[in-house]
Amino acid sequence: MPLIPIAMALAHFVPMIAGWLGGSKAEDVASKVVGIAQAVTGQSAPDAALAAIQSDPNLAMQYQKAVLDQQAQLAQIAADVEKAELAADQANTAVVNQTMQVEAKSDHWPTYTWRPFIGFCFGLLGLSAGITVGAAYAGVMFFRIDPAVLAQLPGMLGAEAAVMTTMAAPLGIASWFRGKMQSDPRVPSDNRG
Repeated sequence: MPLIPIAMALAHFVPMIAGWLGGSKAEDVASKVVGIAQAVTGQSAPDAALAAIQSDPNLAMQYQKAVLDQQAQLAQIAADVEKAELAADQANTAVVNQTMQVEAKSDHWPTYTWRPFIGFCFGLLGLSAGITVGAAYAGVMFFRIDPAVLAQLPGMLGAEAAVMTTMAAPLGIASWFRGKMQSDPRVPSDNRG
């Protein structure tokens, strides 16, 4: 039987276990917490150890104590996973930043202007959403437009939000690094805009 479901069942007795079972090291953590259960109960089969802890409150208390005694080691496994994920995210962001720097230094205007163009489109789309809502409510309140028009707003705004979502990722990364560049004079830039 896979160990992760057994470890999740053991988390009923020690809830912090559930927080350690994410990421690429989940199997290692599960193996460790199930091993503790086997040691406490004297059972060689993981499912038998779980059943023993579930049926005997004294074993459950001994299991809780044993896990708490090993808490630092288990938390370290989870922290190592978190560090690895952060390092991967940082490496990915560095690659994106390098790509944006190459684009910004390009001699071809379509290459170095496409991210700012996305930024302006994003702003215009946000302005358009605000004008749409304002115009619809103003029409109903002041110009006797049929209030049924307000029922169309969620669909219209949903469509605009979907388009905005596709632009948000490159725009957010570009804004973050451009803002960093503008606030730190040590970051090299040719200031083309």
